[in-house]
Amino acid sequence: MGVKREWLLHCSDSYADRAVCEVSVSAGAVEITGPDGPAFTLEGGEIAQFRAALDAAIGQSEIDLRAGHTVGGGTESA
Repeated sequence: MGVKREWLLHCSDSYADRAVCEVSVSAGAVEITGPDGPAFTLEGGEIAQFRAALDAAIGQSEIDLRAGHTVGGGTESA
């Protein structure tokens, strides 16, 4: 069996409806496709920077959830 090169994930579209997002790998580049628009590609050092930003966002999300924050509840975007 070959190496997995595509992951499908449940997500929400811009209308907050359930949707599917895709993460795939080709020739060492990571491509992420959301339900509403075109994909974007990360290469080289961009992959590590994206991972660091995602890890930081996940950590903040956990803090927000413990504090009872909800979407639109006064959180600031980056």
